[in-house]
Parts: sequence; C-alpha cells; structure tokens
Amino acid sequence: MIRYADEIQTALGLDVSQDSVTLFDSVTGQTLTIANETQALTAALDPLRNRDLAVCEATGGHEDKLLAVLCGLAIPVHRGDAAKIKAYIRSFGKRAKTDPIDARWLSRYAIDRSPGLMRWQPPEPCQAQISLLVSRRLDLVAMKRQETNRLKAPRGHLVADDIRDHIADLEHRIRTIEVQIEELINQHRDLTSRARALRSIPGVAAVLAPLLIATMPELGSLNRRQAASLAGCAPHPRDSGKLQARRHSSGGRRQIRPALFIAALAAARGKNPLADFYNALVRAGKPKRLALAALMRKIICIANARIRDAANLQPQLT
Repeated sequence: MIRYADEIQTALGLDVSQDSVTLFDSVTGQTLTIANETQALTAALDPLRNRDLAVCEATGGHEDKLLAVLCGLAIPVHRGDAAKIKAYIRSFGKRAKTDPIDARWLSRYAIDRSPGLMRWQPPEPCQAQISLLVSRRLDLVAMKRQETNRLKAPRGHLVADDIRDHIADLEHRIRTIEVQIEELINQHRDLTSRARALRSIPGVAAVLAPLLIATMPELGSLNRRQAASLAGCAPHPRDSGKLQARRHSSGGRRQIRPALFIAALAAARGKNPLADFYNALVRAGKPKRLALAALMRKIICIANARIRDAANLQPQLT
C-alpha cells in the first residue's frame, strides 16, 4: 500500500453490507444505495472517477467487489479500520447509526484524515491465496483445541467417540492445508525466497514462516520498530507526570504473538545465537518471561531484515 501526504477536497463514503453499498458523495451531498454487485457498482461509480478518495470499512470480504471496481476505475480507496472510524465518530459525540449516516461519516473521515490514510492496492494472487490457506488452518487448529477441551470435560465420556472422530478429521484437514501451503510456496519464487529467509532463523519452522508471510506481507519494507509493533512485540510507554509505569507489549496482529512465542521457546532451548541472547538476559537477572518477550522481538526484527536482504538480492539472481 502507498501513503499519500496530500490533503483532498472530494471524497466518497461507502458503507458496505452483504447485499448493498450505501454511497455518499461529498460533492453533491447525495446518498445512493447500490446493489453489491460488480455491474451495478461500476455503473454507479463510473461518473465519479474524479473524486480524490473513497473510504470503506473492512467487512470480512463483503467489500472485495467494491475494492476491485474502485481499483479498475482508478479511484483511490482506503479500507479503514472499523475501530478507528468508530472512535472518530464518537469523538464528535454522535451516537446515531444508519447506513446513510455511516456513509456520510466515512466521507468526512476521508477528508479530515486523508494525509495519514494508506491507499489500498490489490494483493498479488499468490499472497491472497496463502492468506486464505493460513487463515483456514488457524480456524481448524482452533476447532481442534475446542474439541480437545471438550474431551477432557467431566461429562466428555458420553460423546467421547464422536469427539475423537471429529478431532481425527480435523487433524487430517490440517495436514491437507499444510501440504497445500507448502505446494503454493514452492510454486512461486517470491514466496520461496521469503520462506527460505524466515526458516533460516532459529525457532522459525514450518508453521510460523507461512504465518508471517500471510499476515505480515509488509515484512522487509519496515524498520525494526515498526516490525515489532506490527507483531505486537513492542513495549509501549505508559508514563504520566511522575508516574513511570511498567511497559507492556500490546496491540499488533493477534495471530502472530502465540506462534512467535512458541518460536522463541524453541530458539531459547537450542544452541544458537538467539539462545545465547536469551541466556545472557536471564543471567543478568531478567525474568524469563521478559527475556522471552525480548527474544520474540529480536526474532521478528531479524525476520524483517532477512526478507529485506533477500528482496534486495532477488534482481541479481534473475
């Protein structure tokens, strides 16, 4: 995605639902409800090609057709974080919520916040595919964990056979997804290069490497602080006046931290420079939990640097 620093004068607010898109045009002040279909969206948006920016919210995929149409018409678009937009609206003390009202607020948000909004660009097909496969694997793993907990419940023996059969089916599906992920990585040079760079880091194995490729495509284009923050490994200050509170890691993309924690554990138990780094922190009196957090941050920073270096070497190898 690309950052534009210029302020804008005209914007489209687009509130997306499963079946329709409510559009507000800041130029005409008109609100229009459009069927969430490619042909209808194209017909409605084609006369609005000269608008500076369009903003919609992420809605779990219902916005995909709209984004594709806007990209095809060369209308810059920002796919906003619903929590940030909601906080923006609340800052005005407003509570009313309907689709036309939301579309109007999205248009105003676009004009007020345009210098800091990232413009959406369609991902590479291979990136979209691996994101879907990794997301599906995470869902299956979560289902298996739930079923395993049910099997341990006091009354689990009443349906134990059915639960075991479901767990076995889930394990088969997880293995199938993992094979598909590996095949996809091997079919694309860019994914192969990134996966090789990640797997060269101690502790990063077959699970974390595809996860980072899928959930942090920005790796290699960030500085170390941005990478740590995006992975939820950056300690944020909580100081006020004379208070200097303990700093805690928070935020980031929630799928990454659990897998990164396992990778840090594996690296700390091995014989490698990362284990030496962890042991040095422990010998210095740092709590093991804090040392592991520092190791997680170091792993993601190394991953960012190695993917960047691999990308820089790529033109020389082709």
